[in-house]
Amino acid sequence: MLNPHVFLAPHRPTLLVDEQRGHHTPMLDAFGEASETFWGDKPEAVVALSARWNAEGPFRVDQGKHHRTVTDYSGFGVELRYDCPGHPALARALVEAGTRAGVRVAAATRGVDSGVTVPLHFLASRRDVKVVPLSLPDAPAEECRAWGAAIAAALERWPERVTFVAGGVLSFNEHAWNLRRDVPEAEAFDKALVNELGRAAWSEVATMVEEAPPLARPEAGLRHVDVLRGVIGEHATAVVRAYEGTFGIGAALVEFTRAPREA
Repeated sequence: MLNPHVFLAPHRPTLLVDEQRGHHTPMLDAFGEASETFWGDKPEAVVALSARWNAEGPFRVDQGKHHRTVTDYSGFGVELRYDCPGHPALARALVEAGTRAGVRVAAATRGVDSGVTVPLHFLASRRDVKVVPLSLPDAPAEECRAWGAAIAAALERWPERVTFVAGGVLSFNEHAWNLRRDVPEAEAFDKALVNELGRAAWSEVATMVEEAPPLARPEAGLRHVDVLRGVIGEHATAVVRAYEGTFGIGAALVEFTRAPREA
């Protein structure tokens, strides 16, 4: 069973720094609220898409029995480990569903990077829920949405309760971040995008991504949002729990509620 709440959650390591220093930020407070919703759905497994895992080729599904942490950031003075159990049977079901739907998908074994570890650290801190990590290759938006729809179909048939989480940010200008430079174009893009995400206005979101200013540099072309769109369908509702933008990188925590299935 696919749980009703689906999350778009940021992976910025600065969230870990804020937590370590005891800062009470709007984003950390929002994660606390979202975590209550997450556990309220009683998930027995999580399918977690990482916008940081950009392996070439097909969409990849990690079938490992246990996932070790892949540390893909440095220089923040904090290192998160989120070693967690995997779910090989569910991973196989997702590969089979994607293949039946005509999507290029394959099994893999890699571990969990910051696109999974940071969001789940705040949403599922107990680390006892089985996790199936997903990659995000450079695929067309239509294929991303088709993959999301195949994921949803597989999870609807699955006997356990499963929550879907897409780990990724909005604007992602790493050059500006490294130089600690504000990017007004990225901030304006983020705020307009957050407004459309909050309305689940998918056509407007797609247009914004196509017309994004060069300095905004949406992470992975926001393909993680396209996969999420395929998972939740066209008629979900959304709540933007928090937005945080600094030096060309925009992070939003958005909670979507899928529309009830028709009888």
